[in-house]
Amino acid sequence: MKKLLVIFHLYYKDQLPWFLEKLSHIKGCHWDLLVTGPSFDSQSVKALKAFKEDVRFLECENVGYDIWPFLKALQRTCLESYDYILKLHTKSQTSHHKVRINGVRLKGYMWRNILVDALLQDNNRFQEVLRIFEEHPHAGMVCSEKLFAVLHFPEDHELLDQELERLHLRTPERHFCVGTMMMMRSCLLQALPLKEYSASMFPSQSETNSGATPAHVYERVLSLLAPAQGYQVYTTGADAAYRRKQWRRHHLKPILTWLFNIDRSVDDGIKYLTLLGFRIKLEDPA
Repeated sequence: MKKLLVIFHLYYKDQLPWFLEKLSHIKGCHWDLLVTGPSFDSQSVKALKAFKEDVRFLECENVGYDIWPFLKALQRTCLESYDYILKLHTKSQTSHHKVRINGVRLKGYMWRNILVDALLQDNNRFQEVLRIFEEHPHAGMVCSEKLFAVLHFPEDHELLDQELERLHLRTPERHFCVGTMMMMRSCLLQALPLKEYSASMFPSQSETNSGATPAHVYERVLSLLAPAQGYQVYTTGADAAYRRKQWRRHHLKPILTWLFNIDRSVDDGIKYLTLLGFRIKLEDPA
């Protein structure tokens, strides 16, 4: 039977009951649970031990969001002892109403829920994930289809390219699991020079206001470990209605926009008319 290690970063402790309910869906494999966090209160420790008696705890510095705790946990893990690694973490509510990824507007706990439910919505979903790995030898990672996206931050790409080059990992792929909750083959993580990482490479949380940080770069690196090593990424958690909506967004909407569209340019703030592919300025800049 396959062996799984769940690395769960517990920062927002009030979310623990919700995560324990999701973790209860893990069946059909041997699994260990390693919980990371900046500190652990007695109530959380008691609940976790009641849920899984052999749970392990690892205190870590409060830097690098969920990325540094994950890397620190890997440093203390014998990867050869596991077939798969499942990465989870608590996540705050999305309060900004304009957060949209792959056409999905995220609010409240939707971001967290979509990421987790793609893997652990129920036991059937978890069995689906296991079957993907068992039936597809080149499946390297499984994550949410709704939050597997291409991001366009030039500074990330520059820093990302530099880090991929340093790691001797090469891939033209630029899709990421936005939120970094995924299940992957443990062998892929052996490509990381784990002994090199330390808390000092990550700025404090208050300083990470842009995407150009080591934590954000490694969010992308973790997602690219599979294609960079000849494996594929599989996605779950999207129904037929969502896929139809995505088809219209990617294929039908560009055609309609080419035929006729009125929009305001982000660059110069000027309103333009697009008619049969021709772009016509409707107003002069102030």
